[in-house]
Amino acid sequence: MIFLLSHHLSEATPTFAGGPPMKIQGLKEIENGDSSNSYIITMQNHLGTHIDAPRHFDPNGKPITSFSIDSFIFTSPKLIDIPKGALGSIQVSDLEPLRDKISDADLLMIRTGFQEYRSDTQKYSFSNPSISIEAAKYLTTFSNLRAIGFDTISAACPDRREEGRTTHRVLLTDRDFFIVEDMDLKQYPTDCNRVLIIPIFIEGVDSSPCTILAEV
Repeated sequence: MIFLLSHHLSEATPTFAGGPPMKIQGLKEIENGDSSNSYIITMQNHLGTHIDAPRHFDPNGKPITSFSIDSFIFTSPKLIDIPKGALGSIQVSDLEPLRDKISDADLLMIRTGFQEYRSDTQKYSFSNPSISIEAAKYLTTFSNLRAIGFDTISAACPDRREEGRTTHRVLLTDRDFFIVEDMDLKQYPTDCNRVLIIPIFIEGVDSSPCTILAEV
C-alpha cells in the first residue's frame, strides 16, 4: 500500500512569510476552441511540499540535481510526534527522550500537528513552529540520519528569521543532508517500510518541489 505524504500544488498553496504564490495561466484551452489543454505555471522552487538540498544555504553545497536517485530512497523512516502550537520551538529536550528512535532513522519526520492550520494561510505562513539551533545541532550527531521532514511550512519561523537561517546552515552546510518542508503527515501510516522522495530535477536551482510516497 502506498500513501502520499506531499500536498497538491495550487494557486492557493500557502507560502512562507507571504512570498509569491503559484500562478497558472492558460496557454491553450479546449473550452476556448484550442485543440488541447496546456498551461504556463509560475512558482518559486520552495513552494508547497519541497526538499531543501545543501545549496539552499551552502554556496559550496550540492544542488538537488547533483544527487543520485538512491539518495532519495529511505529504508528506515521514523515518525515522531512533538506537538507544538503557533510560534512553538522544537528543543533538544523534546528530542532527547526519543533518542533511540532517532538513532535508527535515515529520514526523521517530525509531526507537530500544526498542519491542521494549513487552510488558515495567515497563521500557517507566519506563525509556524520551528526547530531551535541547539536541536538542529543535536540532530547532526546522528550518523545515520540523512534527512529531516516537518508538517510545517518551514523549519524556520518568520518571527525568528535569523535563527531559522542559522538552523538551516547547521543542518545543510558541509554535508549531504536534506530538509523536507510542508509535508502531509496527518495520515502517516503506523508502520512504514520505505519513503521515496521524488524531486523535480531542475538544473540551475538549489532545491525543488517534490512528491513523497510512503510504502507500507
